[in-house]
Amino acid sequence: MTSKPRILLISSPHLFGESLEMLLRAEKEVELIGPWDLEGLNLCERAIEERPSVIVIADENARNEYAAQLTKSIMERCLEISVIYAALNENIFRLFSTRTLPARGEDLLEAIHACARST
Repeated sequence: MTSKPRILLISSPHLFGESLEMLLRAEKEVELIGPWDLEGLNLCERAIEERPSVIVIADENARNEYAAQLTKSIMERCLEISVIYAALNENIFRLFSTRTLPARGEDLLEAIHACARST
């Protein structure tokens, strides 16, 4: 039996963050960690200690400088953790990942096409 992916939710304490928490708690195929308050202390260090599969950072404002810095810090220090940034005011999800792929031309082309289809 494989373990469930561990998802860490870091969000502002507003309706948007609460809604994402409800969505993730209803998903039986994942283990939810949090939610943690986006304005909390030592979030990067605490997140790295928890070793989640994915971190979801949710805020109402897509231009939140603190959330952007937190994402950057996590990505620099923990290459295996993907970060999804959800912003209500732009109705978007941004995925940041350092996932590696085999170094074959067909894999590179597949990754390029997948990124191009999503735009």
